[in-house]
Amino acid sequence: MSVQLKERLQPIRTRVVRLQPHGWRDILVKDETRQISGAFKYRGNAHKVAGLPAGSTLVTASTGNHASGLAEAASARGLPLRVFVPRTTPLAKRQRITGAGGDVVLVDGGYDDCEVLARRYADENTAVFVHSFDDPDIIEGHRSLYREVREEAGLPDAAFVPVGGGGLVAAGIAEWGDAATRITGVEYQGAPAMQMSLRAGRRITLETAKGLPEGLLVRRIGARSFQACKDYGLEVRTVDDMELHRAMRILWAEAGIRAEGAGAAAFAAALRNPDSRKVALCVVSGGNIDDQTWSDCILG
Repeated sequence: MSVQLKERLQPIRTRVVRLQPHGWRDILVKDETRQISGAFKYRGNAHKVAGLPAGSTLVTASTGNHASGLAEAASARGLPLRVFVPRTTPLAKRQRITGAGGDVVLVDGGYDDCEVLARRYADENTAVFVHSFDDPDIIEGHRSLYREVREEAGLPDAAFVPVGGGGLVAAGIAEWGDAATRITGVEYQGAPAMQMSLRAGRRITLETAKGLPEGLLVRRIGARSFQACKDYGLEVRTVDDMELHRAMRILWAEAGIRAEGAGAAAFAAALRNPDSRKVALCVVSGGNIDDQTWSDCILG
């Protein structure tokens, strides 16, 4: 691959922002709302796409951010992409995907329904199915986020990471698992698939996953992520809508960060039970949110 193409696929080095401590010795946030495609997902997408053969046709299933990141990366290499997303996916995310050249197919159902259709399309059209989170290349690409934090701010004592399918937290464990930093996963209370799977000692499938933070509404977490989290002994906390709204308001007021619901989850968890002796890092994973939803969350 040419140097020019590698440069086009390079993720943005996003900022680490120091907020008011809110009971911690220090609290930092990694602002992935400034990432290409508006979310951390581009990191894994770019790494994955860089290794695919020229002329590949791509297909994926997504609740929005993965697909928009993959669309950007696929466009950089001139690769066609078809995306299956739930019909409820916010317009802001759908526009990101189509704006980068992705072909969007709306599905009546959730992420799992989209994945079934996407895999079927891949089989019938000899396309490459790119999984949103259960893919070693995707997870490897996400590790750059944690390297940037360490280079800029050093290792925190505690790191809060949102968990949808688990790819981002698995990347954190791969990068910092042997360090003194203690990683905590954060799920939505309406979709605690990782928490319940770890308690059961096996991956479980939730009956439903509905609510505000669509990026966290995954009924079954990835096999690779589950094993990494199980081996690490990951603690998982859950947050509710009220906590997400509060976190979104604080991020906006203190740092001008317009986070979506899933993007604010890690910070929401950190606001609960702070430790004044420690430095906490929160990954603000994305900021693709419709204007009306944003206004309702901030004003409500």
